[in-house]
Amino acid sequence: MADSTTQAITWRADFATGVGIMDDQHRVLVKMLNEASTQLSDTSPLTEYESVVKGLLGYAGYHFQTEEKLMAEYGYEKNKAVPAAEHIKAHRGFAEKVVMTQDQLKAGKRIPKDDLVSFLTDWLTDHILHTDKELGAYLRDKMAQTAAGKT
Repeated sequence: MADSTTQAITWRADFATGVGIMDDQHRVLVKMLNEASTQLSDTSPLTEYESVVKGLLGYAGYHFQTEEKLMAEYGYEKNKAVPAAEHIKAHRGFAEKVVMTQDQLKAGKRIPKDDLVSFLTDWLTDHILHTDKELGAYLRDKMAQTAAGKT
């Protein structure tokens, strides 16, 4: 049944990037997704959907800014130009899809809860396990070099 209260996503050890601020923010996003999964139902008012999507988009934007600031600070864009560009493109693409979802909701088009939660969960899981893990490995190395005075 679509109104289930099961978690959309469970934090797993393999989600950890080893970069504290990124991992903390990923945990918040996981928590927000789980709250959305519990809070929404296919019969929830569209305004409730809009509120959830707006909150997720706002926090995702904040998180993306954090990652992109780290990329700039540690030279990811300069040293890993292609992965950096793809990472930023993924952020923009996600934001565009969520804005389109917001527009659909504002126009009165209902989106099944499971479709919304699945899209958000799949995107976040894939992004963390691939794009963010690659960035995390780079940042851990650069942070260790900085701590050792080797920059």
